[in-house]
Amino acid sequence: MASPALLRPSDAELRRLYVDQRLSAETISKRCDVEKITVLRWLRAAGIKRRPGGNGLANRGIPAPTADDLQRLVHVEHLSYEAIGERYGVDFSAVPHWLDRHGIERPDIWVTRRHGRVATEPTEEELRERIGAGESLRSIERDFDVTRMVIRARCRKYGIEVSRDGWSGGYRLRCADGHQVRSTYEQRVDDWLSRHDLPHTLEPRYPFDRRYRADFLVDRTYIEVWGVTGNPAYTARRAWKIEQCASNGIDLIQINHWQFATGRRWWRPLERLLQDLPAD
Repeated sequence: MASPALLRPSDAELRRLYVDQRLSAETISKRCDVEKITVLRWLRAAGIKRRPGGNGLANRGIPAPTADDLQRLVHVEHLSYEAIGERYGVDFSAVPHWLDRHGIERPDIWVTRRHGRVATEPTEEELRERIGAGESLRSIERDFDVTRMVIRARCRKYGIEVSRDGWSGGYRLRCADGHQVRSTYEQRVDDWLSRHDLPHTLEPRYPFDRRYRADFLVDRTYIEVWGVTGNPAYTARRAWKIEQCASNGIDLIQINHWQFATGRRWWRPLERLLQDLPAD
């Protein structure tokens, strides 16, 4: 584990965080993974005068959020209470009190978790087709952004028999390295990675939202195989993932279903992995 000394921000960075952004010593300590007393020592060594004690916004010289600010943060940006509290350097429990004070409706937790996106549930026809083809509830859940409990409830409503959850339920195609994937597209990608001795992870979670997964991860590069068409929920999720990867500086390789057509070199986007990976 790195020592606190190695984590110490520069004097200029400390001034930016403590003076310009007016973050508390407690907040800075959490960001740097050190004790609060360590941050106070850094401030003293940097010649930065401490602010008066107290956790209130007024004591820290931070204007309280206005009604318009709260309305935008909660119902437009769909930030969680934790995210808003961190932005203002207060405990998240203060946020609902601010909302009540301004008469602003508290957000629905599912709308917040989906960042405002409205989930589209599968139709009876879609469920019958996909489950009849042996697809798992897990993969259907992934495409429609609803829980397996919701999928199971809809299957009971439509009288659709559902097999027990598990690998045998949906990941029917075995790859050369033993991975089990749900489409021939993913199988071809997995086998290509194995042939070129590229270690890869199947269905890794994205760092910006651990509820969402890519198809593969090679070193720090995520790979998505876009194989579903005509599904509004899938299309919306695809656009959101691409946007989040771009805004978070995440390296993403995309392969579309039409690239697997006969005669096309679908693997071309993957070839740069052979140059990008560090040598042993």
